[in-house]
Amino acid sequence: MTVSNRLRAYALGAVLLLAGGCAARPPVAAAPTPTAPPAPVAEAPPPAPPTRLETLGAAVDGVLASSTFSRASVGVVVRSLETGETLYSRNGRTWLVPASTMKVMTTVAAASRLGWDFRFETRLVGTGPIVKGVLDGDLIVVGTGDPTINRHHPGRAGAFDEWARALKARGIQRINGHIIGDDSLIESPGWGIGWAWDDLVEDYGAAVSALQYNENVATVTMGPGITPGAPPVVYVSPSNHGLLVDVQATTSAEGTAPSLVVARQPGTRILEVRGQAPWGGAAVSTTVAVANPTLFFTGELRQALLRHGIAVDGTAVDIDQESDRARASEGTVLLVDQSAPLSEIATEMLAWSINLYAESLIVALDRTAPGGIADGVAMLRAALDDLGVPAGGYTTRDGSGLSRNDYMSAETLVAAIAAAWRDPSLRDGLLRVLPVTGGPGMLERRLTGTPAAGRVHAKSGSMSNVRGLTGLVQTAAGEPLAFAFLVNGFDVRGAEIDERVDALLLALVALPR
Repeated sequence: MTVSNRLRAYALGAVLLLAGGCAARPPVAAAPTPTAPPAPVAEAPPPAPPTRLETLGAAVDGVLASSTFSRASVGVVVRSLETGETLYSRNGRTWLVPASTMKVMTTVAAASRLGWDFRFETRLVGTGPIVKGVLDGDLIVVGTGDPTINRHHPGRAGAFDEWARALKARGIQRINGHIIGDDSLIESPGWGIGWAWDDLVEDYGAAVSALQYNENVATVTMGPGITPGAPPVVYVSPSNHGLLVDVQATTSAEGTAPSLVVARQPGTRILEVRGQAPWGGAAVSTTVAVANPTLFFTGELRQALLRHGIAVDGTAVDIDQESDRARASEGTVLLVDQSAPLSEIATEMLAWSINLYAESLIVALDRTAPGGIADGVAMLRAALDDLGVPAGGYTTRDGSGLSRNDYMSAETLVAAIAAAWRDPSLRDGLLRVLPVTGGPGMLERRLTGTPAAGRVHAKSGSMSNVRGLTGLVQTAAGEPLAFAFLVNGFDVRGAEIDERVDALLLALVALPR
């Protein structure tokens, strides 16, 4: 074999040997490819804190979710008076019965048109000369609707005695005519449209009149008779009430529950007194509207004149009963009296929810004679229009809210408060006259001992199945808020509604800026 052939054979054998060796050997694992470390998992950002609108919305929604409101219609609006922003609204434009929250609208309208210093005027006019101490004629009292001669105004409660002293100082020792009440400047009967007939005997249903004394109401007091089964003792005061009392009550057995119910058909003087006075028990009382405010007024004035030594030959008379009416315009003005100012009237009206005061202010808005509630309401609407309160947000038939024909939205109440807040001549006055939580009046026991005490200036409203509250809140952060809560058609105790509304007020006070 040649050398060249042997080299080729060696080469081929080497190739076969490498091939065989490779086949027998296990495969060699490839070196692992280095991998990047896992990326860190990004943490979710912390949730953003709730906005103040979300905070307030959650708080109000939580309260309104209560079963307390399961059958009710509810309207709620909250607005910042700093920014004008509406912070919360639920059914804000829904018309609901406002009850006495209507008095806020009346206050704002009256203050804007009449001014906080407005006063009612009453004139005492003699129809004849004063000769040797004798007024030879009648004494006519011409009224314009002053509601302040009563216990709510200590400086006015003794007005009749002051008048008597003033007349005596003019040398009058005797009046040989009548004491005539001229109530012609206000329309009769002085009731609002939509007032329930059975409200008219109640103190809160007293008719507005040009002459008004003791809020046009009398007090009925009933005590037990001498034995069980005997008629009870019934006393009505002041004495010139003019009512004819028909006692249908009885003296009941000792230890029984007392009851006193009164009834009077509108337009009549007969007051029925029903119920029972337990033998040996204490007397019970209630207050009722008088049938004729003018006769009530003149009768009490005549009595005051007699107390001060001025003899009066005639009687107390309503000018409507005079066939030949003496005309005050032809007489001599002996005295001009002025009421407490509107600011004081509004304070008492809102604190104690006196319907008579509200209707007196409504009539005062009517500058035509005779003034009336219907025309006064038209003037109220005009005043609120001028302030920018939307006319489509309410309808009303009176100034007190006693009418079931009154409807308005929570948005409208807030708009009226916001309008007063924007007007420098109204803002401070409204804050002063609105009742404050923990202060005198209807809010005295609400929210005492809480952060809301002294921070809520508001007017409540209530009648059967109606509750409302509207006013201003000063938050703990110092922000003024206007609010309105109206609730109609509930089937729980009114106090339960009030508790829920108080919870909402606490949420408002705690609201951050």
